Amino acid sequence: MIRVKICGITNEEDINICTSAGVDALGFVVEYPIPVPWNLEKKTARRLMESVPPFVSKVAVLGDDPDEVLSIADFLDPNVIQLHGEETLNSTEKLIFKLKSRGIKVIKALRFSVETGKLRGDILDPLAICKRLADAGIDAVVLDSVTGSKPAGTGSTFDWKVARRIRDDVSIPVILAGGLNAGNVSQAVSDVRPYGVDVISGVENPVGKKDPARVHAFLMAVRCAA
Repeated sequence: MIRVKICGITNEEDINICTSAGVDALGFVVEYPIPVPWNLEKKTARRLMESVPPFVSKVAVLGDDPDEVLSIADFLDPNVIQLHGEETLNSTEKLIFKLKSRGIKVIKALRFSVETGKLRGDILDPLAICKRLADAGIDAVVLDSVTGSKPAGTGSTFDWKVARRIRDDVSIPVILAGGLNAGNVSQAVSDVRPYGVDVISGVENPVGKKDPARVHAFLMAVRCAA
Protein backbone atom coordinates (compact mmCIF):
# COMPACT_ATOMS: atom_id res chain seq x y z
CA MET A 1 0.00 0.00 0.00
CA ILE A 2 1.31 3.43 -0.97
CA ARG A 3 1.03 5.88 1.92
CA VAL A 4 -0.22 9.42 1.27
CA LYS A 5 0.82 12.59 3.07
CA ILE A 6 -0.86 15.89 2.30
CA CYS A 7 1.25 18.83 3.36
CA GLY A 8 0.66 22.53 3.94
CA ILE A 9 -2.34 22.18 6.24
CA THR A 10 -3.42 25.60 7.55
CA ASN A 11 -6.96 25.19 8.89
CA GLU A 12 -9.39 22.72 10.43
CA GLU A 13 -11.56 22.48 7.33
CA ASP A 14 -8.61 21.16 5.35
CA ILE A 15 -7.88 18.64 8.10
CA ASN A 16 -11.42 17.33 7.73
CA ILE A 17 -11.21 17.26 3.92
CA CYS A 18 -8.00 15.26 3.97
CA THR A 19 -8.84 12.85 6.76
CA SER A 20 -12.26 12.07 5.31
CA ALA A 21 -10.50 11.17 2.05
CA GLY A 22 -8.31 8.67 3.92
CA VAL A 23 -4.83 10.24 4.10
CA ASP A 24 -2.15 8.61 6.23
CA ALA A 25 -0.37 11.78 7.34
CA LEU A 26 -0.82 15.54 7.47
CA GLY A 27 2.04 18.01 7.19
CA PHE A 28 2.17 21.34 9.03
CA VAL A 29 4.81 23.85 7.94
CA VAL A 30 5.89 25.56 11.15
CA GLU A 31 8.00 28.71 11.64
CA TYR A 32 9.73 28.06 8.30
CA PRO A 33 12.72 30.36 7.72
CA ILE A 34 11.64 31.30 4.18
CA PRO A 35 8.21 32.86 3.45
CA VAL A 36 5.83 30.23 2.04
CA PRO A 37 2.01 30.32 1.78
CA TRP A 38 1.57 27.49 4.31
CA ASN A 39 3.69 28.81 7.16
CA LEU A 40 2.17 28.59 10.65
CA GLU A 41 3.14 30.04 13.99
CA LYS A 42 3.86 27.24 16.42
CA LYS A 43 0.85 28.02 18.64
CA THR A 44 -1.47 27.77 15.64
CA ALA A 45 0.21 24.56 14.54
CA ARG A 46 -0.25 22.97 17.95
CA ARG A 47 -3.94 23.92 18.03
CA LEU A 48 -4.49 22.39 14.61
CA MET A 49 -2.53 19.25 15.43
CA GLU A 50 -4.70 18.69 18.48
CA SER A 51 -7.71 18.33 16.17
CA VAL A 52 -6.12 15.62 13.99
CA PRO A 53 -7.95 12.31 14.57
CA PRO A 54 -6.17 9.18 15.85
CA PHE A 55 -4.31 6.97 13.37
CA VAL A 56 -3.38 9.97 11.20
CA SER A 57 0.27 10.98 11.65
CA LYS A 58 1.07 14.59 12.47
CA VAL A 59 4.19 15.78 10.66
CA ALA A 60 5.87 19.09 11.53
CA VAL A 61 7.84 20.43 8.56
CA LEU A 62 10.75 22.52 9.81
CA GLY A 63 13.99 23.93 8.50
CA ASP A 64 17.56 24.98 9.11
CA ASP A 65 18.25 26.02 12.72
CA PRO A 66 18.87 22.92 14.90
CA ASP A 67 18.08 24.66 18.20
CA GLU A 68 14.82 26.00 16.76
CA VAL A 69 13.92 22.56 15.41
CA LEU A 70 14.35 21.01 18.86
CA SER A 71 12.47 23.83 20.58
CA ILE A 72 9.50 23.53 18.21
CA ALA A 73 9.57 19.74 18.46
CA ASP A 74 9.31 19.97 22.25
CA PHE A 75 6.43 22.46 21.95
CA LEU A 76 4.44 20.50 19.35
CA ASP A 77 5.27 16.88 20.23
CA PRO A 78 4.44 15.66 16.69
CA ASN A 79 4.64 12.08 15.50
CA VAL A 80 7.22 13.00 12.88
CA ILE A 81 9.63 15.85 12.15
CA GLN A 82 10.37 16.50 8.48
CA LEU A 83 13.64 18.37 8.04
CA HIS A 84 13.09 20.39 4.89
CA GLY A 85 15.72 23.11 4.95
CA GLU A 86 19.41 23.61 4.27
CA GLU A 87 20.55 21.40 7.14
CA THR A 88 24.03 19.99 6.68
CA LEU A 89 24.46 16.25 6.86
CA ASN A 90 26.36 16.55 10.14
CA SER A 91 23.60 18.70 11.62
CA THR A 92 20.96 16.27 10.39
CA GLU A 93 22.72 13.32 12.00
CA LYS A 94 22.81 15.11 15.35
CA LEU A 95 19.15 16.09 15.06
CA ILE A 96 18.14 12.52 14.28
CA PHE A 97 19.73 11.32 17.51
CA LYS A 98 18.17 14.09 19.63
CA LEU A 99 14.70 13.85 18.10
CA LYS A 100 14.51 10.07 18.25
CA SER A 101 15.56 10.20 21.90
CA ARG A 102 12.35 12.23 22.36
CA GLY A 103 10.32 9.50 20.68
CA ILE A 104 9.84 11.50 17.46
CA LYS A 105 10.44 9.90 14.06
CA VAL A 106 12.54 11.85 11.56
CA ILE A 107 12.42 12.17 7.79
CA LYS A 108 14.74 14.30 5.67
CA ALA A 109 13.97 15.99 2.38
CA LEU A 110 16.48 15.62 -0.45
CA ARG A 111 15.63 18.40 -2.88
CA PHE A 112 16.48 18.33 -6.58
CA SER A 113 16.73 21.59 -8.51
CA VAL A 114 14.09 22.00 -11.22
CA GLU A 115 16.53 24.18 -13.16
CA THR A 116 19.64 21.96 -13.03
CA GLY A 117 18.45 18.56 -11.86
CA LYS A 118 21.18 18.57 -9.21
CA LEU A 119 20.74 17.83 -5.54
CA ARG A 120 20.63 20.86 -3.24
CA GLY A 121 22.96 20.60 -0.26
CA ASP A 122 26.51 20.06 0.95
CA ILE A 123 26.86 16.57 -0.60
CA LEU A 124 25.70 15.94 -4.16
CA ASP A 125 25.53 12.12 -4.14
CA PRO A 126 22.05 11.13 -2.91
CA LEU A 127 23.06 7.50 -2.36
CA ALA A 128 25.95 8.54 -0.12
CA ILE A 129 23.61 10.80 1.82
CA CYS A 130 21.02 8.05 2.24
CA LYS A 131 23.68 5.62 3.47
CA ARG A 132 24.79 8.02 6.18
CA LEU A 133 21.22 8.91 7.09
CA ALA A 134 20.33 5.22 7.35
CA ASP A 135 23.32 4.63 9.62
CA ALA A 136 22.15 7.57 11.75
CA GLY A 137 18.68 6.04 12.15
CA ILE A 138 16.59 8.15 9.77
CA ASP A 139 13.05 6.82 9.30
CA ALA A 140 12.57 7.89 5.66
CA VAL A 141 13.71 10.35 3.00
CA VAL A 142 11.49 12.62 0.92
CA LEU A 143 12.61 13.24 -2.66
CA ASP A 144 11.31 16.66 -3.67
CA SER A 145 11.82 19.41 -6.25
CA VAL A 146 13.09 22.90 -5.48
CA THR A 147 13.44 26.12 -7.46
CA GLY A 148 15.40 29.27 -6.81
CA SER A 149 12.34 30.89 -5.25
CA LYS A 150 10.37 27.93 -3.87
CA PRO A 151 11.80 25.51 -1.29
CA ALA A 152 8.72 23.26 -1.72
CA GLY A 153 5.31 23.30 -3.34
CA THR A 154 6.93 24.04 -6.68
CA GLY A 155 4.31 22.30 -8.81
CA SER A 156 7.21 20.90 -10.87
CA THR A 157 8.51 17.35 -11.07
CA PHE A 158 12.11 16.19 -11.21
CA ASP A 159 13.59 13.16 -12.98
CA TRP A 160 11.72 10.11 -11.70
CA LYS A 161 14.47 7.84 -13.07
CA VAL A 162 16.74 9.34 -10.41
CA ALA A 163 14.07 8.69 -7.79
CA ARG A 164 13.74 5.05 -8.90
CA ARG A 165 17.52 4.51 -8.70
CA ILE A 166 17.50 5.83 -5.15
CA ARG A 167 14.45 3.73 -4.30
CA ASP A 168 16.16 0.59 -5.62
CA ASP A 169 19.52 1.19 -3.94
CA VAL A 170 18.70 2.39 -0.42
CA SER A 171 17.43 0.47 2.59
CA ILE A 172 15.19 3.20 4.01
CA PRO A 173 11.64 4.14 2.93
CA VAL A 174 11.53 6.62 0.03
CA ILE A 175 8.70 9.14 -0.21
CA LEU A 176 8.16 10.84 -3.57
CA ALA A 177 7.14 14.51 -3.78
CA GLY A 178 7.52 17.37 -6.22
CA GLY A 179 4.83 18.40 -8.68
CA LEU A 180 2.50 15.48 -8.03
CA ASN A 181 -1.21 15.73 -8.81
CA ALA A 182 -4.13 13.47 -9.69
CA GLY A 183 -3.08 13.49 -13.33
CA ASN A 184 0.47 12.20 -12.87
CA VAL A 185 0.67 10.41 -9.52
CA SER A 186 -0.41 7.06 -10.99
CA GLN A 187 2.50 7.14 -13.42
CA ALA A 188 4.84 8.32 -10.66
CA VAL A 189 3.86 5.39 -8.45
CA SER A 190 4.31 2.98 -11.35
CA ASP A 191 7.73 4.38 -12.29
CA VAL A 192 9.20 4.80 -8.80
CA ARG A 193 7.28 2.39 -6.52
CA PRO A 194 7.85 4.60 -3.48
CA TYR A 195 6.91 3.86 0.09
CA GLY A 196 4.66 6.92 -0.04
CA VAL A 197 3.80 10.11 -1.89
CA ASP A 198 3.65 13.67 -0.60
CA VAL A 199 1.57 16.44 -2.18
CA ILE A 200 0.84 20.07 -1.45
CA SER A 201 0.07 22.45 -4.34
CA GLY A 202 -1.30 19.63 -6.53
CA VAL A 203 -4.43 19.36 -4.37
CA GLU A 204 -5.01 23.09 -3.84
CA ASN A 205 -7.29 25.70 -5.38
CA PRO A 206 -6.44 28.47 -4.61
CA VAL A 207 -2.92 28.25 -3.15
CA GLY A 208 -3.08 27.50 0.55
CA LYS A 209 -6.57 25.96 0.42
CA LYS A 210 -7.17 22.25 -0.15
CA ASP A 211 -9.72 21.49 -2.85
CA PRO A 212 -11.99 18.53 -1.88
CA ALA A 213 -12.35 17.28 -5.46
CA ARG A 214 -8.59 17.39 -6.08
CA VAL A 215 -7.85 15.68 -2.76
CA HIS A 216 -10.27 12.84 -3.46
CA ALA A 217 -9.06 12.50 -7.06
CA PHE A 218 -5.46 12.29 -5.85
CA LEU A 219 -6.24 9.59 -3.28
CA MET A 220 -8.24 7.63 -5.85
CA ALA A 221 -5.38 7.79 -8.36
CA VAL A 222 -2.91 6.51 -5.77
CA ARG A 223 -5.19 3.67 -4.74
CA CYS A 224 -5.79 2.61 -8.33
CA ALA A 225 -2.06 2.69 -9.07
CA ALA A 226 -1.16 0.72 -5.97
